Amino acid sequence: MSLTHVKSIKDFWFSRIIRLYPSYWLSIIIAVVSIKLFNDHPLPHNLKFVIGNITMFQPLFHTTNLADVYWTLYVEMSFYIIIFLLWLFNLFKNIELLILIGLVITATINGVYLITGNEYAQYTKFFVITRSIMPLLSHFQFFAAGIIFYICYTKGFNSYRVALLILTICEAAVAHSNSVMINSYLTIYEHVMCNIIFYMVFALIISNKLSFLKAKILIAFGNASYPIYLIHQSFGVSLKAYLNHITGEINSTIIAISCTLLLSFLITYFYDIPIRHWLRHKYLGKT
Repeated sequence: MSLTHVKSIKDFWFSRIIRLYPSYWLSIIIAVVSIKLFNDHPLPHNLKFVIGNITMFQPLFHTTNLADVYWTLYVEMSFYIIIFLLWLFNLFKNIELLILIGLVITATINGVYLITGNEYAQYTKFFVITRSIMPLLSHFQFFAAGIIFYICYTKGFNSYRVALLILTICEAAVAHSNSVMINSYLTIYEHVMCNIIFYMVFALIISNKLSFLKAKILIAFGNASYPIYLIHQSFGVSLKAYLNHITGEINSTIIAISCTLLLSFLITYFYDIPIRHWLRHKYLGKT
């Protein structure tokens, strides 16, 4: 979808970078301040940690995330790199076939590990190393589903696309045990059921059956969702933990959620959106 709104791959990378990095870098500052104020935990000072977190490429630098939630951003950047390569080699005309191939590959890699467990040390080592470098292996199905839904939105549903969507749900089941934190909260059946519900909602949205979602308040929350995601743990959870013994569990939760939402809206409407507009104006002005 992003590529349909840009004229070149340079424009694509520019739009992705200004969408992700300004708020991300600000969230790093907020995380550091929050850790010092609310937790007073020591932070690593080595170069790998600093560069890895500034670039979002923590796994490539073999370092940890400043905030645990940052792990998804590397997965997202990996997806953008794949999209770039597909564009570079003019492969978008075969995108549905490529999705099928990708689902078969990821299902095979995850499936073999699921079946063998730790029985075969060499394969376990291969899987762990491969997945640490390319965690998209366990999440490819969701990006694939997003692409398919966009194709359905622009070209309509057909039996092949519905079959691909069903395969993405099957792949989610195969990758369930490797899906980072979700398997700590949901059984495989609950995981699959959640995906089915999400897919039903997507289908209704692109069929214009959920027009109430265009309400201004929901759009406002949608605009602020990225900052909310970035700071909800480092700021929100830390603030709640700090206030627990002062205000009590319920009050600390209400205060933490309220402050997180307020700060996220301030970031969105007084920093993120203005800076993106400014950068876009400067970039387009030069071209």
